[in-house]
Parts: sequence; structure tokens; C-alpha cells
Amino acid sequence: MALEFQGLQGFGVTTWVDRRRRTYRHLGFKRGPGSTLLNLATLRHALRAWRKGFRQGATRGDPWQQGGVLVVGADGEAVMCFAAEEAGDLAPTAQVMDAARRAARRA
Repeated sequence: MALEFQGLQGFGVTTWVDRRRRTYRHLGFKRGPGSTLLNLATLRHALRAWRKGFRQGATRGDPWQQGGVLVVGADGEAVMCFAAEEAGDLAPTAQVMDAARRAARRA
């Protein structure tokens, strides 16, 4: 699934997978129905995506696990960590790109 995502996004970076979700727990990423289904913010995010033409496909992986963004420099230091509060909570693209540029300068 991660390789498919990487191919679709066209990233030229290494992608790691943590099937036991140890990294998610360590970073404090939320998991559970409260952050997935049972809140109004998730509904707002779903409506926003629907209006923009996005449709959810088949659920794969852990449906209760919220994601986020972790940008790490070549020196192994975290440049940015964003943990989603609920399903559909996205890291601001400008912040992610800025963090990626800072990480690249560390190389």
C-alpha cells in the first residue's frame, strides 16, 4: 500500500512502513473511533473532500489510525511533526514544503 501511494504521489524519497504502529504511538498520533467517526470535524473534512471531487476507496490498513507528517533531515533530526487531530485533518502544505526544504539543507 505504501509503495502504491509513493508511486501515485511521485515522491522521490524513501518510504518506511511500521506495521506494528510503534512510531505512531511514539509520536502521539491518535487512534480510535473518537478521532475517526464520532465528531463534527471529521464530517466537515469529509464534506470538504466531497465538494472537491475526492471519493473514498476501499479502506486498507488500520481504519482507526490517524496519520500525520514527520519530516526528518539527513542528520536524523526531526524538522517537523504534525499529528492529525481527526480523520481528514491535513498538515498545511506550505509548512510541509518548508520543512522539506529545511531538511534538504541539512544534508
